[in-house]
Amino acid sequence: MFWVVVAILYFILAAVAPALLSLFVNRARPDFRTLSLSLRVVFVVIALTCLAATSYVHVESDEIAVLNKIYGTTSLPGEHIIATDGEKGPQAEILTPGWHPWFLVNVIYQVENKKVVSIPSGKYGFLNAKDGAPLRPDQFLADAFPPGRELDMLDAEYFLTHGGQRGPQTTILTPGIYRLNTYLWDLSIYNAVDVAEGFVAVVKSNVIDSVQFGNLVADKPASCLQKTVSTNESGEAVAAQEAKTDKGKLTAILVPVGCIGIWERALQPGRYYANEAAYKITMMSTRVQTWEFKGGYKRRYIDLSLDQAGNLKQTESSKDVPVPQGSADPAITPFVEGWLVPLELRVLAQVTPDNAPFVVASVGGLKEIEDNIMVPTIRSIVRNVVGAQGRHVLDLADNRAELEHAVEDAIRPEGLRAGIVIKEVKFGDPALPPELLVSRLRQQLADQLQVTYQQEQKAQTQRIETEKARHPRPAAPQDHSRKAGGCLTDRAAGPANRRVDRRSGGRPRQRCGGSGGAAEQRRRSPTGTGRTIKQKVIYMPAEVPWLTSS
Repeated sequence: MFWVVVAILYFILAAVAPALLSLFVNRARPDFRTLSLSLRVVFVVIALTCLAATSYVHVESDEIAVLNKIYGTTSLPGEHIIATDGEKGPQAEILTPGWHPWFLVNVIYQVENKKVVSIPSGKYGFLNAKDGAPLRPDQFLADAFPPGRELDMLDAEYFLTHGGQRGPQTTILTPGIYRLNTYLWDLSIYNAVDVAEGFVAVVKSNVIDSVQFGNLVADKPASCLQKTVSTNESGEAVAAQEAKTDKGKLTAILVPVGCIGIWERALQPGRYYANEAAYKITMMSTRVQTWEFKGGYKRRYIDLSLDQAGNLKQTESSKDVPVPQGSADPAITPFVEGWLVPLELRVLAQVTPDNAPFVVASVGGLKEIEDNIMVPTIRSIVRNVVGAQGRHVLDLADNRAELEHAVEDAIRPEGLRAGIVIKEVKFGDPALPPELLVSRLRQQLADQLQVTYQQEQKAQTQRIETEKARHPRPAAPQDHSRKAGGCLTDRAAGPANRRVDRRSGGRPRQRCGGSGGAAEQRRRSPTGTGRTIKQKVIYMPAEVPWLTSS
């Protein structure tokens, strides 16, 4: 406006230039008319220059210019805030980068330069329109832009004249650079949805629209018939009519892709630009989950030891076992033969990608399945199977594999009802009552002592044999006085050496080096080893002829 005032002032000066000039130059001068014309030209040029300063807009390459008309003959209707036909107020038209000559544009309009919108990779732009047709009563978000017309709808004039609706939009802006009329659009930037490997994304839609999410593509559905689904005997989510009747099975309602509700198909791993206002995404892990039941009990011990006198000594101790962080629940304590036996357990389970929508619709997620369904079910089954009539406490140690299979077979159908596949059930080390183990420990200790004694005895025998092998016994000299049987009588030995045994009635004794005697005499071994060698003595009658002959 300042430059307009200045221009008008100079136009006035140009009009009165002869009069002003006459104040300083005599009109009688021959060149007065020339001077007067020159002065008028100068004033007009200055005035036009001032007007030119208000009659162009320069927009940089990374900017746009938005216009707000200050002076005009018509006003906007009450329900609109953006002018499309030259009305006063914010204009739908924007000026793109470059020079824009427009007579008195800076006078008639308030011109503001705005930066273009840049959406980086991994983000998306959420649009909110300030003007347009009102939303229908059944609408949560505005209708999506027509396919192939997304960029055209960003033009405020096209949007307002082609049925664009005010309010939050279903259509979003993917990464790129956009020229947005800030009088019409509010923009918020959010993160894209990244589905990691080993996960799927279950979609709950708030709108009916065509879908183009990577490998999940669908046209706008003509019918959104809801499906009631359950699980069959193999754990697959199927229509409830196809599932076998079972009061314990869960049911859920799913809809075709593009309808309002939980879609029957999940998004596979990848990046998706999904409008958070239109679609609620629930991540579901398809990896094998480990549910551990550990800790939360006191483990007791009875240790056996031998004192110096060789007597068994029992020492009792205990240790508190805390619940580790990340465990599904404390250890299970089944009641077996009157004993509460803490039993740690590990269960491997998995949700298949096809079952993920059913699981989310029926329960809510893995955490809800674990806390609300599977943990109470597993605890109940383990108590029933392990504590069944006829079971023994020591079966947890002696028949562990059998009990594991029995528990697994009982848990698997319960998991399939909820869309969970049970892969494996394994027991931990049970906290058996130590009183029941004392007899086993004593038997093991006795057996070990016996084995040790036998090994020592065997080693002693081997040492004796080795010693004999080192020092062999020499052969005795041959005695020709021996008779049949190799025996020597005292009579044959000579009168001087004859000895009479009272027990034989005065008959001479017969000495034999072999076996078969009724009495023993001992003599030193000629080896000089100090060992005592047994020699048997047989008493024979003196009248035996062949013993008394010379």
